[in-house]
Amino acid sequence: MELDASNDKGIFTALKSLVFPRICLYCQSEFASLCENCQQLWLAPVQQRYVYDLAVNSTLTYNAGSSRVVIQAKENRNRVAQYLMASALNTALEKFESDSPELSISRCLLVPIPASRSAIRRRGGSFLHPILDQLVAIQDKKNGLRWRWKELLVHHKPVRDQSQLSYDQRQSNMSDAFRHIGDELTEARPIFLIDDVLTTGATLYSAFRALREINLTVLGAATACASAHRLLIR
Repeated sequence: MELDASNDKGIFTALKSLVFPRICLYCQSEFASLCENCQQLWLAPVQQRYVYDLAVNSTLTYNAGSSRVVIQAKENRNRVAQYLMASALNTALEKFESDSPELSISRCLLVPIPASRSAIRRRGGSFLHPILDQLVAIQDKKNGLRWRWKELLVHHKPVRDQSQLSYDQRQSNMSDAFRHIGDELTEARPIFLIDDVLTTGATLYSAFRALREINLTVLGAATACASAHRLLIR
């Protein structure tokens, strides 16, 4: 796999300013933040999937290695893992721009999928917020552009933990799960939804419907990782 040298250098030079664990977050071998082999895996080409009519760009395949990075970012607030998640999201969003030259993410609004109230209490806050702050910083340093993010959705009903649910159970669990909270800024900007992992697409599509029903424009979604299960890769 050939990688863009300038992009690689920027991502992994920035990691030197953080506190490294003594093992590779991805494969668990003794090394630094990511060993050389896993650095290449983390910078894999973006794949686009569709959840019904919602385009979703994802950088990584969700597997045992990438799941360790996600868990470190979500549950342990590991700064290296947060940066890696942000860099993957940055790559996924930039792919939307490269596919549509007239599009500028700086004129859009990034909207995170909200965590459940119980998860927020357990983690002491939304795990996506520091990742989004890192994402904004990456783009500012790389291109001098200001990307904006804002919470526009809250849970409308209690939802179950989806880790053990089937495809159909996830669809039912997330149906009408979100409601909109917003202001004038949201009406003027098209939206990209942001989440960590795409599995069946039930969560993203529920958020998409909640925003579309009040006539907000959702151009797509970006996730760091995706499972190919029941999803069409285009």
